[in-house]
Amino acid sequence: MLRGERNIRKLSDIFARDRAKGQFWMTVPTSSAMLFYVAVFSLFATIGFLSLMMQRGQLPIAEIVVTVLISAGVSVLYAIAAVRQLYFLMPVIFIAQSIGFSMLNRAFQNDPELIAKGSQLAAQLRLLGLGGIISLACGYTFFMVFSSREGVRFFRTHTEIKLARELHQALVPEIHQTLGGFEIYGASIPSGEVGGDLVDLVTQGSEWTAYVADVSGHGVAPGVLMAMFKASVRSRILAGCDGASLLAGVHQTLYPLKTSNMFVTAGFLQSCAGRLTLSLAGHPALLHLQRSTGEICEYAPADLPMGILPEQTFSSRDIDCQAGDILLLLTDGITEAANQTGEELGVDRVKAGLRQWAELPLPGLFRNLREQSLAFGKQMDDQTMLLVRRAS
Repeated sequence: MLRGERNIRKLSDIFARDRAKGQFWMTVPTSSAMLFYVAVFSLFATIGFLSLMMQRGQLPIAEIVVTVLISAGVSVLYAIAAVRQLYFLMPVIFIAQSIGFSMLNRAFQNDPELIAKGSQLAAQLRLLGLGGIISLACGYTFFMVFSSREGVRFFRTHTEIKLARELHQALVPEIHQTLGGFEIYGASIPSGEVGGDLVDLVTQGSEWTAYVADVSGHGVAPGVLMAMFKASVRSRILAGCDGASLLAGVHQTLYPLKTSNMFVTAGFLQSCAGRLTLSLAGHPALLHLQRSTGEICEYAPADLPMGILPEQTFSSRDIDCQAGDILLLLTDGITEAANQTGEELGVDRVKAGLRQWAELPLPGLFRNLREQSLAFGKQMDDQTMLLVRRAS
């Protein structure tokens, strides 16, 4: 019974691999598939030339062309049948190939001989031609086995990245709300398939917590840690944690779950009981544009990023935000955009843009600040901003 179960599992694995191969080829762009078929045509045209080299007669141009076309064209048909898993067509292709070569031999059977039958040269050419055909066929077979295996692995990885990207899009939607006299806007643009930045807003009546976080690294692993970070933050906020205790609790939750080289910088703004507080864990400074004076204050981080040490403490401070003031939390993907000479955009240019476009709606302000960064240098990291304007 156990042997039967193992056989069933083996058959299931084979069918699963076949389905994966088919799915992989369905994802290949048409232009790439055409290049593959052209490569097969060119490769197996060589077999046509090698088979002609083994003949002793004088070859007319027509026979050379037709032989090469049949050899290469039939190979493309085999490749199409294999790629599309139409294996039942292969015997049909083989029969058509046999008929084609048979008709070709009858049409050119009276070619004048150039090499005497039974000569050492004829034997040598036949041996070399046969060896070339066998070598070429073996090389192509191993190449296809390699491509199939790597194709399955590629498809599996591609699927995982696609799922991670969809997860990231669901976890980091655009934010735009007005709560308790504050207009809040946040958005994150990843630099690759999966981002490690996070912007979020948690509300409880008129009270709210908005934050930006940046997980070190790129790819699936930071994306997964980002998802765990968001879940931990939300669960602790709903449990009543705020300020420094919120960051400390999130750190205690995530530290055992991450790898040793990963950490999270974060900036939290919380509006509770008429107070607006800021907590920065290794995150770029909060920029505070004061409408009354036009000055921009910087609030530098006072604590290490989360995940650096097993035991860490965090602090918070009050922010005096008056009507018309704008608060900006961003990730370093904005300020570290570099031009061709290696010069970075820097905070001063962001400040100048913040002053210049302060009267725009917050989505427009976000768009202009990001376009400023893109015009200065290519995006190399996730670009995330949280904008808060005191409306009243």
